[in-house]
Order: sequence, then C-alpha cells, then structure tokens
Amino acid sequence: MLKSVRDYIRTYNMIEPGDEIVAGISGGADSVCMLLNLLELKNEYDFTLKVVHINHKIREDAKEDALFVKDLCDRYALDYYLFEEDVEELSKKEGISTEEAGRKIRYERFRQVKENPNAKIAVAHNQNDVAETVLFNIFRGTGLEGLASVLPVNGDIIRPLLGVSRDEIETYLLEKDQEYKTDSTNSTTDYSRNKIRNVILPYAIENISPKTIEHIAGMSDRMIRVREYIRKETDKAYSEVACAINDGVMIDAVSFNLLDEMLKHEVILLALENLTPHRKDITASHVESILGIAEKSGEKRISLPYELEAVKQYDRILIRKRKTENAVHEQFEITGDCSIELPDNKVVEIKIFERPDDISIEQKTYTKWFDYDKIINCVKIRTRLQGDYLTVNSDMGRKSLKDYLIDSKIPREDRDNIFVVADGSHIMWVIGLRISEYYKVTDTTKKIIEISVKER
Repeated sequence: MLKSVRDYIRTYNMIEPGDEIVAGISGGADSVCMLLNLLELKNEYDFTLKVVHINHKIREDAKEDALFVKDLCDRYALDYYLFEEDVEELSKKEGISTEEAGRKIRYERFRQVKENPNAKIAVAHNQNDVAETVLFNIFRGTGLEGLASVLPVNGDIIRPLLGVSRDEIETYLLEKDQEYKTDSTNSTTDYSRNKIRNVILPYAIENISPKTIEHIAGMSDRMIRVREYIRKETDKAYSEVACAINDGVMIDAVSFNLLDEMLKHEVILLALENLTPHRKDITASHVESILGIAEKSGEKRISLPYELEAVKQYDRILIRKRKTENAVHEQFEITGDCSIELPDNKVVEIKIFERPDDISIEQKTYTKWFDYDKIINCVKIRTRLQGDYLTVNSDMGRKSLKDYLIDSKIPREDRDNIFVVADGSHIMWVIGLRISEYYKVTDTTKKIIEISVKER
C-alpha cells in the first residue's frame, strides 16, 4: 500500500520537503492507516507531523477513541492535540446537520493547530468515501460539482488515501497487526450516508459489479479534470460578463445571454459561490430560476437562500442581499431664494430673477431654468407620488412619471429615491434627468426660477 499512497501523493504534489502536516486522526481504520503511511514517509519527505483528535461528544465511548489516539502518538513521539466539542449543540444553534457541524468544527480546530500558514491538513478520505459522496449528491440532485466534490488537494487540505479502497485499508492494518477503533454509529442506518454505505453500495457490489467503488471513484476523478477545464472557461466568461458590487454581483445580461448554455449555468453558480458560505442550499432549481429571468424584458425578481435575491433590471442581472422596500417620502418647500439640504448629501440652491433681454439659457445637467409665471402651486422638492406626470412634448402631451421612469430604465427600487421638482402633481424636473416641456423658458417668459443641485 505504501507505494500506492506515495505515488498518489506525488501525482498531486501533496507534500514537499519541510512541510508541516496536521493530521486529523479519529482512531478509525482510515485515519490510523493514513497515520502509519505518513510515518513511513516522514523521513523521506522530512516533514513535521502533528495529530489532532476531535471528541464530538456524540458517543459515550468517544473518550476511549481519544485515549487510543493518544497512545498511538505517545508510541511514535508525535505532538497530540485533543479538542472536545459539543457538535449537537452547534448543530442546533446554527440550524445545520450534525454532520455539517462536525465538519465545521474539525477544520476550525485543524487550522487552529497550524503554526505555519502554509501547513497542510491531512484527512483520511478514501475511494469508498468518494463513492458514498457521489451517490449522496446524485440522490439529492447535483451537477458537475457534486460528481467531482472530493478533491485530492483542496486549498490546504490533502487526502493521501483517495487512491485506495476501504478493503485495502483494512487488509493493510491486518497485515500490520494494527488495531483501530470502530465508530458504532457507522453501522446504523440512521443517517442518509450510512444507508448508502451499509445498504446501497454493498448491494451494488454484490449484484451489479464487484468494482462498483473503483468505478465510481474513477468516474469522479475524471470529472475533477473536466471540472477544472470548465472552471477555467467559466472564470474567463465570468470576468467578461460579471463584476462585484457593494452588496453582490452584477451581470451584463446582453453579454451573458450570448454564452453557451453550460457556461451560463456555471457563471450563475460561480456568482452564488462568491456570495454564500457554501453551496449546500443552492440547487439546480435556483439556477434555472435565475436563467429563466435572464432573457425576460423589464424587471423580474426571485428570492434565493442565504437572504439573497436575483433581480433582472433591463440589461443587467443583480444577485445580491435581499432588499426590503421601505419607501420614505421626503418633501421640501421652495420659498423664494433659498438653499435646501437633501438627505443624499446634495444641496439645492434656488434663485428667482427677472428675465434679461439678452440671455442664453442654461443647459447644464444639474442647473435648470423654468418659467416662474407658469407655476400654480407652491413648488416642492420631493420624492414621487401617485398621480405625478410630465409634459413631454410641445403639444403638451402628458406621460405619467411612473411610465417615464420605466421607459428610462430606472430600476424599481431606485425610483422612490429620485427627487423631483413638483408643481402639485405636475413634475417640473426629474432631477438629473429631464424637465417638463410646459415650464421651459421661452421668449415670452418674464421671470425665471433657477434651480441648481450640487454636492454638499
């Protein structure tokens, strides 16, 4: 077995001379086998080796496992770190499964022991674990990621035993006359993974193919290489169509819709991966929902896990933290020459003056002139209200403010934050955008009201 493990380590460049290796050792057959192989390779690679054992406080006999691992470390003069963690309590507190809680705690403690930030964490997953994980992912619904989810090297995590099966491991330990501990919960069918391990895979091995484990693990290994290729193409496409924004990711819908269908799926998954702690609750249906709104016109919105939402806004798709719509209507009265501070760090300055005989009309984006004598009501600067309208042409044709903002492709959640200058329900100016034809200065204008908006 040592040759198989050594070759696998070399294939994936798992260990280099001088490395610090933190090994997670439970006391079970897999981890004990890994520890013995690492010990045989220790001098060859000249790496330092530390052992971490986690007592999850789930089984009454868990303390015996801890003592067993400690005895192993004493025998080989290895640094031993014991952590006792209430996994079930963490599971309830964070609303996750006990399996997920255990995984979270294990890797937190492994990294806690690392002295060198480049240290590697060795875990004892093998071919059987790959087969179990692949089937588990298939049964609950998965894509390529679920078929290639157990990587030989994943960041600081290495898996030296992925090239061997559990039968090979147990045979190796038998030949070495090495004892190991058996987790009593592994033999039950209380958990989905245990049902796969103890019922489905044995049935497949006996009735379909004796090489079921090897074939599934081999397929997964090939899918890892496929995934690496697709990820490179996805990264390239992502950089062309997506960018980070304050609360999420923005995707250019026009460019996105030109992508191959496979890349569309992967770009969406990558966006979600960048915004979520893990992809456990992200399913194919969520991706399909986002793809479903990508080609639609106007504005569409769907809710996603982790308090996210996907919003189609005309020519862009936003995947971001979900927003609550709490429109607050602000209004300020204009009373002669004055200065008004708006809540968005802007100042509005108002001047009223007689129209000079020789004058050129201001055309600046944030400075506008209006015919003061056409104003009927007290002019207000405010956010929009139902019934607001503009005069949009010289024939005095009207358009509702809502329709104007939609035609101007102003996102729905931004519409309530836009300030307007209003004469009753008649909008004189959508600040930063257009003014009403009705209030434009003409040759017959006698008095002008100038409104300028500046940064505070």
